[in-house]
Amino acid sequence: MNAPEPDPRQQLPSLRAIVVDDEPLARVGLARDLIALGLDVVAVCDNGHAACDAIATHRPDLLFLDIEMPEVDGFAVLEAFEPEELPPAIIFVTAYDQHAIRAFEIRALDYLLKPFAPARLRDAVERATQRVQEAHGARARADAAGHLPRQGDDGSPSYLTQLLVRDRDQVMVVPVHDLEWVQAESYYVRLHAAKQRPRLLRQRMSVLEARLDPSQFFRAHRSAIVRIDLVRMVTAVSRYEYSLTLSTGATVPLSRDRRARLETLLAGPRATRSD
Repeated sequence: MNAPEPDPRQQLPSLRAIVVDDEPLARVGLARDLIALGLDVVAVCDNGHAACDAIATHRPDLLFLDIEMPEVDGFAVLEAFEPEELPPAIIFVTAYDQHAIRAFEIRALDYLLKPFAPARLRDAVERATQRVQEAHGARARADAAGHLPRQGDDGSPSYLTQLLVRDRDQVMVVPVHDLEWVQAESYYVRLHAAKQRPRLLRQRMSVLEARLDPSQFFRAHRSAIVRIDLVRMVTAVSRYEYSLTLSTGATVPLSRDRRARLETLLAGPRATRSD
C-alpha cells in the first residue's frame, strides 16, 4: 500500500503573497494554487495601480507579478518603491520570454512562463521561502547596525565625508570623494569606489541617499546612485529604461522618469571632485 502524498500545507511555512495579473482566469487560478501550497494570499490585483496600493498596505513576503499590463506594467510597479520596500521574493509570471533578462537584472527570484506545471510553481515557492528567511536575517543585521553617523547638528545640511565598512574583524574607511556609484542590494548597498574593490555596507539605499550631497550624487534608478561628474554617456536600453556610462567604464541603470532631471543637472555647472 502506497503512503499518501504529504500535505504541502504541512511542509512550507506560511508566506504572505500578492498576485498581480490583468487576466481574470490567470490570477484566480494562481491564487488558488498558492493557497493550496499553504501561502496566505493577502491580495489579488488586476492592474499595476492596485498592485502598488496592495504592496504598500500589506508589505508581503512574496509577489507574483505579470509584466505586460495596461498603463502600469510590472516593471513600473517595482520602480515605484525603494528596494527595501519591495517584497524579498519577486516572481514574474508572464506568457512572454523576451523580458527574462531584464527581470533577472533587477534581481527577480524566478520567471514563470505560462502555462507552467504545478511542480514548477512549487519549486518557485520553496526557493521563495529560503529567500524570505535570508532577507529577514539581513534586515535584522542592518537594523542592528544603526544609522549612519551625522557630521553635525547645527540645523544646516550635513553630508557624509566618509563611510565605515565592517569586513570581518576590520573596519574599512571609504572616503565619499572616492565613491563612483552605489548599488542597492536589498537591505545592503554595494559601494563602488576608486582604488578599492566593491564593498557591502549594511545600510538602506534611501538612508544613504539622504546623507550624500545632492550636488554631487544623483539617484539614477531605484537600485543605483551615481556620481554626477563621472557620467559620460546616456544610452537608451529599451522604451522603459536607459543606462549611464561612467568615465570609469562602469554601466549604471537610469530610469526613464529620472532622465530629464539628470540631463538638467548635467547641463548645469558640473560638480567637482574634492581630491
